Amino acid sequence: MRAVAVVAGVTLFVSLAGVAVGLSVWKGRQMAAAAAQVQPEMPEAVNIVEVKTARWRPTSDLVGTVFARRSVTVQNELPGVVRFVGFESGSIVEAGQVLVKLDDRTDQAQLKSAEAALRVAEADVSVVETRIKLAEAEFKRQEQAVASRATPAVEVDRARAEMEKTAAERIRAQATVDEERSKVEEVRTRIEKLTITAPFRARVGLRTIHEGQFLAQQMGMESTPIATLQEMTDTIFIDFAIPQEYLDRVRIGTVVVGTRDTGGTGGTGGSSGGNVELKVVAIDSTASLSTRNVRVRAEVDNRDDALRPGMFVKIRVPVEEARDYVVVPVTAVRRASYADQVFVIKEVQEPGPDGVTKPAMRASQRFVKLGPTIGDEVIVLEGLNAGDRIATSGSFKLREGALVMPGGAGGPGGPGGSPPAAGAADSGAPAPTEKKDGANPPAAPVAGASGQK
Repeated sequence: MRAVAVVAGVTLFVSLAGVAVGLSVWKGRQMAAAAAQVQPEMPEAVNIVEVKTARWRPTSDLVGTVFARRSVTVQNELPGVVRFVGFESGSIVEAGQVLVKLDDRTDQAQLKSAEAALRVAEADVSVVETRIKLAEAEFKRQEQAVASRATPAVEVDRARAEMEKTAAERIRAQATVDEERSKVEEVRTRIEKLTITAPFRARVGLRTIHEGQFLAQQMGMESTPIATLQEMTDTIFIDFAIPQEYLDRVRIGTVVVGTRDTGGTGGTGGSSGGNVELKVVAIDSTASLSTRNVRVRAEVDNRDDALRPGMFVKIRVPVEEARDYVVVPVTAVRRASYADQVFVIKEVQEPGPDGVTKPAMRASQRFVKLGPTIGDEVIVLEGLNAGDRIATSGSFKLREGALVMPGGAGGPGGPGGSPPAAGAADSGAPAPTEKKDGANPPAAPVAGASGQK
């Protein structure tokens, strides 16, 4: 009985094992059959737009520095103690306004002494002139006496000598007058230099001197800076350096575009930012030996006082004539370190699941060479032609050969959107470029693709 039970157990185990193997084989065959069936490919929904052209003028972006029409640093010519300061930090001073007055009491006393010495010298001249008149009268009388033989001829010679002597004394006295007068002028000039005035209407810098301060000016010592004056005018200068290869594009009278990026608001003109027109008024006669750039000076309206000397201004100088360029929405470009790319949508004929040939749209990766960004669009220098159809929003989902279908929200250049106005492209105004993100790895370049970076 015991042997029978063992045989029955073994038989049952073998039967169960056979059933399990059979089920496993059947399941494998079912899975292989399912895998052999063609699975339908799901298309990716993307915005599809047609590549357009826009008129744009290539420019060179430079940086200019603001300069006042006239700028001076006022310093003392003579040493002295400050007795009066006639300005405050950052104030506006008029031409001739007293900025600083130094102690001139000693010089005033010297002026009085010099004026007194001048009066004495002038009195001496008057005395000598009186003596000359007397000598001339005496000479005439002696001539008459000699003519009537009333006196010897020697008296005439004596009278002539006296007259010539007094004439020489007059020259000496007049020289003394001139000397004393020059001393008076010297002292007056010194006094004038002790009073420092503004040479023109200007804005004053920060005040660093005060009453009672001694301003030095001696041999071997520099004078003390008193104030920096920047002339206040309706226009102001902006200097910038232009590369020598673009110099032939700039002439006296050329108008270039500048951007005041000063922040805040200024004067009566509202915001101090925005575009301004700069008129070229001067071009340097030489180029820099280190950079080979040529310095150009432009003039700009500054009645709102938004620009201050030393500020910078972004300047866009045209380097070529305006022409049509291929432009695409920024959202269509996939940026990566190896190359910038877009996905071109092509219509193809391919068999469907039922074996019937039907039209379909496939994405093809295209490498492009990009130019400047204009608003919501970017210029494509190489890689695309007008009329090509490309994917915009949703292109991040694509890969080489992916099946696509039109869809997604309307946007610039997408369904319901409109292409940019040519005027926007003409302006050449810069806009933030799209941040580079991860893109599909580069596929084999298609025919006609060029401009890899």
